[in-house]
Amino acid sequence: MRCRVLAIALLLSVLLPAAVGAGEPFHVMIVNDDGIDEPGIAALAAEIASDPSYRVTVVAPASHQSGKSQAVVTHGPIAVREHAPVGGCAAWSVDGTPATAARMGIGAVLADDPPSLVLSGINWGENDGILAWYSGTVGAARESVVAGVPAVAFSLELDWSDPKPDFAAAAVLAKVVVDAVREHPLPPGVLLNVNVPKDTAHVRGFRLARMSTARSEQTEFVLVRTGEDGTAYYQPKWRPAQSEDRGTDTWALDAGYVTIVPLGLDQTELSAFPLLGWVAGLPNVPRPDAARARAAAAP
Repeated sequence: MRCRVLAIALLLSVLLPAAVGAGEPFHVMIVNDDGIDEPGIAALAAEIASDPSYRVTVVAPASHQSGKSQAVVTHGPIAVREHAPVGGCAAWSVDGTPATAARMGIGAVLADDPPSLVLSGINWGENDGILAWYSGTVGAARESVVAGVPAVAFSLELDWSDPKPDFAAAAVLAKVVVDAVREHPLPPGVLLNVNVPKDTAHVRGFRLARMSTARSEQTEFVLVRTGEDGTAYYQPKWRPAQSEDRGTDTWALDAGYVTIVPLGLDQTELSAFPLLGWVAGLPNVPRPDAARARAAAAP
């Protein structure tokens, strides 16, 4: 049964677009955080573009930008260059972070030809659980939603013993999600964080999950050398978190499922409101003139 998942995915990738209907090709922009020349983005672009009901444009960072979250370039000019086709699709590179590339793609490169959906990835390595907070892949998708365009982030779990992850198989699974999102548009302010298990040949299916908050089992900084001027150089080391909570993406990914987590722009923790009733009892804010008078009188 498990071995049939990819075959089913291939079948669905053919049938779902037909259900969406004919007309102008659905314009998709693809970004990533590994850099425009990496295999994950090429595999995703090629897979989506193989369906004639889609039109794909790639706008991605010129260099590796992992771990940049949703950081954006705010000072100085941002270089954008036309790039050789990526996965057979028109492409532009951006000298900036993943979120900057997403924003430049939507607001500059494709300002007169806006995409209907932004895809980010496929990332080289999982972005489940709290890794989503650090991920440039997820950050680019989030920035796209901030800009008003729905987005989905895709990541492939790492097998550290395999130097060549199967991005082509992951892209087939990603296409199933893209087709479904096209047919069932996402609510405003919501993006999807999708993680594909490393064993793409034995995927158990797709599972809607919530974001795990389990911590990494090991996070440390190892001193590797000290410079003549006394500067210390540390090498960060970590191990992926694990979770026994069956409702989370970390558990489901470890169990062999493609995990789909809806993430929102509104990060308000409503459950904390009852515990913060003391805010209403805080004293009135001193008037600015009174504060200045006290400062002037201070010794």
